[in-house]
Amino acid sequence: MAKKNVNKVTIVGCGPGSKKYITGYVMQQIINAEVLIGSRRLLSLFPDADIDTYVLNNNYKLLITRIVSLSKTKKVVVLVSGDPGFFSYAKLIVDKIGIENCEVVPGISSVQLAFAKIGRTWNDACFMSLHGRSGKLASVVKKIMENEKVAVLTDNSNNVKLIARKLLGVGLKDRKIYVCENLSLENERIREFDVSSILKVRVSDLNVIIFLDED
Repeated sequence: MAKKNVNKVTIVGCGPGSKKYITGYVMQQIINAEVLIGSRRLLSLFPDADIDTYVLNNNYKLLITRIVSLSKTKKVVVLVSGDPGFFSYAKLIVDKIGIENCEVVPGISSVQLAFAKIGRTWNDACFMSLHGRSGKLASVVKKIMENEKVAVLTDNSNNVKLIARKLLGVGLKDRKIYVCENLSLENERIREFDVSSILKVRVSDLNVIIFLDED
């Protein structure tokens, strides 16, 4: 068991993008924070925060060390996009410093909003992420072949076109694809494609891709 800290580290979900989707309790934690840690995009949501801020990078060992050090004397709030329990670095923090030293506050995930936008339920969906996970492409394709409803997070390199080419390669052409881009932001866009037509379009890096087998 990890040694109990004086101050708990609070990990908060900041929703799918727009500040309006941040819950009241999350905002309360941010207002009471003495240190904010998060990506540049998330920190930019709080330009008036007159406290110490630290921008996250990919050096997660340094991240944990900094969080532990700062939390000895200050209330540290770590910002994550969407919901902390859905493909975020919250697990890394909790695993390293112990849940007894953390408070994890849920947020609205981009996947929740994507399903709401297309008018479908998500309790029966399968969820996958290719964001920074190029080795997962085969697993994603397998899940799409085996399930009627699959939501996938992608990035610029590991994108929906790669998935579509793999699907066509195994003869799977009948999936409906919803591309949900920039959810909750002013340039939000929801588009529908089939497996072949998705190869011709450009997709924003901020996206949720939903594959449906509705035949």
